[in-house]
Amino acid sequence: MSTHTAQYEGIEIEYELIRKDVKYINLRVNKKGQVVVSAPQKAPLSVVEDFVSSKALWVITHLAEIEQIRQSIPLAGLYNGKLMYYLGKVYTLTIFRGAPSISFDGDSIRMTSMKENEEALEEEYLSWLRGEAKQKFEEVMTRIFPLINGIERPSISVRNMRSIWGSCTVRGNSIRLNLRLMRYPEACIEMVILHELLHFRYPNHDKDFYDTLTDVMPDWEERKAMLEEKNIEG
Repeated sequence: MSTHTAQYEGIEIEYELIRKDVKYINLRVNKKGQVVVSAPQKAPLSVVEDFVSSKALWVITHLAEIEQIRQSIPLAGLYNGKLMYYLGKVYTLTIFRGAPSISFDGDSIRMTSMKENEEALEEEYLSWLRGEAKQKFEEVMTRIFPLINGIERPSISVRNMRSIWGSCTVRGNSIRLNLRLMRYPEACIEMVILHELLHFRYPNHDKDFYDTLTDVMPDWEERKAMLEEKNIEG
């Protein structure tokens, strides 16, 4: 078996050539989307290439149909079908083969990927989630920041942290927010960002800190309680 290519209107078609004791050239597309050609032992390669080119339109159409079918069948694996929390709502993750993309489809998060390894799929999903988190955290910051006077707007970075929802560095004028906040309602994100912003005025959790927190966000304790729920995982 050897690999060759044939041309059709600028499109390159790759095929596997198998020499056999047959009278005629045959062509098929297998379930993996590979073009396989069997040809007589003495058939010139130029004749085989002309034959493949003559079947090119059928091959291209058939490959497109196979790819469409493959993209409509969820990939097997533990990560596929997993329940994912996104801004307080639960979705089922469905993974299909195709060019990398992630979108919402009703109650599902639809992910297309060329990867099949569980760890690679998870990293691809987390990479997307980090981008979503950065955008959402900046959006919330834009709303919350004007509520606190006398400070400069800090920069935001996203971290996957185990034990804290957020932290800040006053001297570096920066805030770090936990990626896991994206599992919770936006109200929780607002509370964490406000909490961190207040530390630029009040370094400690003293009376002035909590008085201002309550003035700006009277329901902060209810929002904090949502973050302390243990059933939001994934």
